Amino acid sequence: MANTQETTADNVRKFTKQQIRRVSKMGFDWNMVLILIFMLGFGLIMVYSASSYVAVRDFKDPTHYLTRQAIADIVGIVGAVAFMFFPYRIINKFPLLPWIIYAVAVLLPLLTIPFGISSHNASRWIEIPGTGFNLQPAEVSKLAMIVFMAVWLNAHKNNLSDWKIFGITLALPLPACIIIRAVTDNLSSAIIIYAISFIMTFMVSKDYLRFLVVIGVVGIVGIIIILYVQHADITDSGFRLARIYAWLHPENSSDTTAHQAIQSLYAIGNGGVWGRGLGQSIQKMSNLPEPHNDMIFSVICEELGIVGAITVIIMFILLISRMYLIASKTQDTFSYMLVVGVMAHVMVQVVMHIAVATNSMPNTGVSLPFVSYGGSSVCFLMAEMGIVFAVNRSNRAEVRK
Repeated sequence: MANTQETTADNVRKFTKQQIRRVSKMGFDWNMVLILIFMLGFGLIMVYSASSYVAVRDFKDPTHYLTRQAIADIVGIVGAVAFMFFPYRIINKFPLLPWIIYAVAVLLPLLTIPFGISSHNASRWIEIPGTGFNLQPAEVSKLAMIVFMAVWLNAHKNNLSDWKIFGITLALPLPACIIIRAVTDNLSSAIIIYAISFIMTFMVSKDYLRFLVVIGVVGIVGIIIILYVQHADITDSGFRLARIYAWLHPENSSDTTAHQAIQSLYAIGNGGVWGRGLGQSIQKMSNLPEPHNDMIFSVICEELGIVGAITVIIMFILLISRMYLIASKTQDTFSYMLVVGVMAHVMVQVVMHIAVATNSMPNTGVSLPFVSYGGSSVCFLMAEMGIVFAVNRSNRAEVRK
């Protein structure tokens, strides 16, 4: 009997050590690291391929956008490493700190009023003196809102069944969204910030009925708008409604608001199954606006075909699944919500970018995470990934204890 108990105890200790070793190895998720390296490297290749013609035309240098994106990637990697070792739990220990972060998310875009740089008929960037690079405040707001909502939901997760708390929770992202839309004319970032907050709230809530009510109301409003645009004269109704009309009837707006969507569909159709070959896109040569940014997925489809497009989608699915696995292993709600927020950010932005490129939703500028050209985007996305790695390290430390 004693021998049996000793054998059982030895097996338990052996099993526990094996589990600790297994989770310790997972503390630094090499699978996710490899996926990120692939996405960043692939992004550099596609940015060069998609932008070389435009870069020669505008700057007489085919590597103009490639060089700037490579620098942004390096800065992003450094930022990811820094955030990976940042003691993120300290945010919960200072009651005023989350509200300072919230103020940054809401008020930072206002700096574009006195200091903004105009480009593409919008003022969305602030010049960083002495660097030659610009900062897009909306990207800072996305990260700040993820952190604030993680703190808020951690504190109020048990009170979301109260309609008052639920309403306040859904209202908290609105000031940032409204300011970003009004000041920087960046509707896509406003939508992304609110979608991230909504998904975070959904993931921590235990009552899904109220979410169905909210989604139903938004759906009804959306249907009413679509029906109105479908049957009304929208000539003098503003370019937002004109974009919806162009989405519904691209054949009637091919020279104006639907130009980008139609050129994107041409690019996707040109690619076929296997693509025309890397660097062989036709549509990127002045036909497709923003081929290295908002429409880079279309260039991927044209040059690498359906096979290349599906491969990119699979890589994003793998990345999101790794983040969900890390979230499921967290020991506290705050850490869980941080990872869910980053996961929601990547997921929403990928879905919106591909939906715009395939004309599955009205046109709005959204970059493809880690792939599209954009210094602010990749830097702050990598900072968010650093937070995910920090949570993973925390999971490993908890298991070791």
